[in-house]
Amino acid sequence: MASAPKTPRPKPEFDLHAALGEKLPAPEVIEHSSDSVWALWSEVNKQHENRFADTAPASTLHRSSEDPGWAQTQPMTVPVTLKKRAAEAQPLFTLDAAMLVARKNNRVCPRQERWQEMHALLPARKTVRGEQPPPTPPVGPAWAITAPLTKRLLFREHVEWAESQGVLENVMRFMQQMPETDWLHMGED
Repeated sequence: MASAPKTPRPKPEFDLHAALGEKLPAPEVIEHSSDSVWALWSEVNKQHENRFADTAPASTLHRSSEDPGWAQTQPMTVPVTLKKRAAEAQPLFTLDAAMLVARKNNRVCPRQERWQEMHALLPARKTVRGEQPPPTPPVGPAWAITAPLTKRLLFREHVEWAESQGVLENVMRFMQQMPETDWLHMGED
């Protein structure tokens, strides 16, 4: 017996490929009544919660008095030789305070010449292999192609270097004494 050739079924709308810029079909959602929606939600939530048993209290473990972890303790006396530790010297400036100064009035970083002056204040880091110089600021052609946010991140790196090497106070003094015209601001070239 020969069977009739099957004709291809038309594809559902969602399987059709849409052209670029064409509006895609989407299901239409209509809420008839918020009370009925809330009742449906409550019912579904109740079914979900019924899947789990109530939490049972943990059984109390009876420990023997012989367990050393439960033995009576006595307060410790303060040793006589213990002296009050001197309060550690708090730094005059913090990294956060320095970054507030650096970003005041939407500043990005110092202009090239002033950034070079500040770079000279940064000491090299002593390492096992010798000395590691601080990161160099963008100069010359690198200055022109570096984005303002990248300059801001590089400047933050210099301020962090100053903090790690203990010269943050000198850098803060330098930044606070700079006139506003010596700073590059967002939107400037």
